[in-house]
This record gives sequence, C-alpha cells and structure tokens, in this order.
Amino acid sequence: MILLELKNIKKYFPIKRKSWGGQGAFVKAVDQVSLSIYPGENVSLVGESGCGKTTLARIMIKLIQQDSGSIKLEGQEVANLKGSKFRKFRKDIQMVFQDPFNSLDPRFTVFHILKEAMTLEKVRYRHFRDQEQRIKELLAAVDLPVNILNRYPHEFSGGERQRIAIARALVLNPKLLILDEAVSSLDVLIQDQILKLLQELQDKFQLTYLFISHNLKVVRRVSHKIAVMYKGKIVEMAATQEIFQNPLHPYTKELLSAAIEYKSVRRSEDINIHPNAQLVEKEKGHFVLDV
Repeated sequence: MILLELKNIKKYFPIKRKSWGGQGAFVKAVDQVSLSIYPGENVSLVGESGCGKTTLARIMIKLIQQDSGSIKLEGQEVANLKGSKFRKFRKDIQMVFQDPFNSLDPRFTVFHILKEAMTLEKVRYRHFRDQEQRIKELLAAVDLPVNILNRYPHEFSGGERQRIAIARALVLNPKLLILDEAVSSLDVLIQDQILKLLQELQDKFQLTYLFISHNLKVVRRVSHKIAVMYKGKIVEMAATQEIFQNPLHPYTKELLSAAIEYKSVRRSEDINIHPNAQLVEKEKGHFVLDV
C-alpha cells in the first residue's frame, strides 16, 4: 500500500492584485504535482531554491492548505480531517526543519520541548513517569545523555540541537519523517553523524523518509528515489542511480552538472514548462515531464 499519495497538488500565491478587483499575477509555487511514497522508502525532493520544495512539504503536513488536489495517507483522504482524525494524521507525519536553533523554542528546556510534543497523546503520556520514560528513550536513540534535560537550546552545538529536533519529531512514533534541508546548516563531519543516525533510526523505528535538499551528494547517499522539481513542477522522477546515470530532462542534466561536476551551465534559452505538461514514463520506473 502507498503510504502517502499526492495527486495534482496546486498552490498559487498572489503577487499583485488589480485595483479594480480583477485577477492579478500569481507565483505558481506548486503546480499540479503528483508523488507517491511507499513504506520504508527514502524519497528525495531536489531542486533550486524557490522551486516549491518546502511549500509542497508544508502542504503535506497541512501547515498550509493546497488550492486543489488530493492528499491521501494510507488510502484515506486528509483534506478535510478534523478532531481526532486530524490529530492521528498529524502524529503519523512529522517534520524536521533546516535550522534547529529557530525551530526549538529558546525559552524551553529540552524536557519541556519534548514534553510539548506529546500533546497529541495526552492519554498515553498523562503521567509524569510515562513522559520521563519516553523522553529518556528518545534521548538514548539520538545518542544524547539524559543529564541535558534542564538545559536550553542555546547551550548546544548545531548537531546536538538537530538531534533534539529529531527526538522531538519521533515522540509520537510517526510513519513519515520529512527532513527539510535537515543537515545543510551543519559542517561535513556533523552531517555524516546525523545521516548515520537517521539510518539507525529508520531501522529501529521503521521510518519512511522524505528528504528535501539541494545537496545532491547527500541525496545520492540516502535516497532510493529522487523527484526533481523545477518551477513548481516535478520534471523527472526515478530511482537514484537512474537519475544520476541517465538524466533525461534538461533541468536535471543542468542540476547534476552544477552539483557533481562543479560546472555552471549557461543556458542558450530558458527551460520552458508547458502548463499542461505531464509526467510520462520513458523507461520502466523513470518518469520525465514532456519537453
């Protein structure tokens, strides 16, 4: 069964409205995007800044509402979920953000940060001893000592803060963890530690990952499948090695050349995307947008 399925997701943001009430201009942040993620899979969403990656992720976890399109978690449409059904959905999908310092409340201790994440499981973690036990389990899982519980975010290194952010995301046993540039602000050695940790956590907690990144070297290491995003659309999607060895879309070729070969590509003309272009399966499991 598909864990998370997106169909024709669209999100436009107005940039200018005509004074007499007519239709103004829009940024097509996400434009008819479809994507399927299977249990246990590592999927990476790559593309340049501003292509719509983070907007799509925020739509997935319902931080913002899509204009149109379908989101299904294990076959259930989540667009209009409310009450207990919405709370269950939010437990199943969690997100780790790029900057752990800004994503952790500086006024809260580590204990308070992790305890706050339990609000969707008030019955399960009603008693202090249950809260404390779960918090200690998670700190052990992310290789942090329990004697940090009364410390504040500013007292930690960037790598330690990101481990705390990961522990917070794991509090409710999510099925899908979205990592939005989760290692990009860390130095290379700490990146390596966090990536190894994520692999261990995936094995331990049966997690599914969606990585959002512009670092193709990291993506190549962690992904089973890559979706390439450009101007709000997914222009190519295939298994990781297939993308690296046989890119089909002009933008994917440009991205790989810049990131892997350190070669800038001077376009003779802009890469145009037809509004009605569709992903087409050119080879088995290898999809590319009509060009």
